[in-house]
Amino acid sequence: MKNYLIIYNGNAGKSDNETIAQHAKALLENNGKTVTLSKTKSRDDAVEQAQKSTEKYDCLITIGGDGSINTACEGFLKAGKSIPLGIIPGGTINNFARALNIPLNIDQAINNLLDGTPAAVDLGAVGETPMVSSLTLGRLADIARNVKDDEKKKFGKIVYLIKGFKELFTNRSYKLKVTANDRSEVLRAQILLITTTNSVGGFIAFNPEASYDDDTLHVFLLKSFTPMKLLTYLRYFITGNLKNAKGVRYFKTKTVKIENLSKRDIQARIDGDPAMSLPITVAIKKNFLNVMVPKSS
Repeated sequence: MKNYLIIYNGNAGKSDNETIAQHAKALLENNGKTVTLSKTKSRDDAVEQAQKSTEKYDCLITIGGDGSINTACEGFLKAGKSIPLGIIPGGTINNFARALNIPLNIDQAINNLLDGTPAAVDLGAVGETPMVSSLTLGRLADIARNVKDDEKKKFGKIVYLIKGFKELFTNRSYKLKVTANDRSEVLRAQILLITTTNSVGGFIAFNPEASYDDDTLHVFLLKSFTPMKLLTYLRYFITGNLKNAKGVRYFKTKTVKIENLSKRDIQARIDGDPAMSLPITVAIKKNFLNVMVPKSS
């Protein structure tokens, strides 16, 4: 690989991205690479540049968290193909980077662009909308919706627990029709979570059965999520045993269709950001990505 494109958010409040991009450019050029920097003006701009990169460059590098990676992958989906993807983590949680053992330290992550090796990685997708890490519905999505960007930056992932505790005092559930593995079921659930890796909420041991290349969607349905069950669920969550908790349904599939049978609109969140409303069909795209990971991985 010789020709690299680095895309990064150029909006106000993202001044660190400029410094990081220049640092990465200098290191890559010192090692014989040709590097183009692109300060994106919007998500649409970033998607378009990622799409075009598949024809002009050998590697695309993103700076940011799961949302930034998602943007790059949307461009790849629109192009119908991908090129090696380099990641310099800069988000609050960085689930995808954690799952792939990509260093969270900026200097180490930049060095990984040179020293690492491309690994085949699965990508979840709802049509041309990518899902690199997780999709949530129900009260988990409601919790995330109540967390503001400045709160994430100030408090980190603990803010989700704080907001989540408040949300527990509601008793809202959702009537869904779930179709997967050639069977359909109508059920009520308070939380639905779909993941593509073992990392959720920054906990890399969330689901030991999952890996970034297992060609599988991992689906969790929590029927009841109350204050009395909080500590129990947290224990199961942190130790990687959530699927064994009482009141939790877990299954693996390559495609899942979720339909809304409730009266109120149900909106999904993908990789932490607001997405489309139900109904949706989520599918796994086997080995669609090639991500630069440490050789030891």
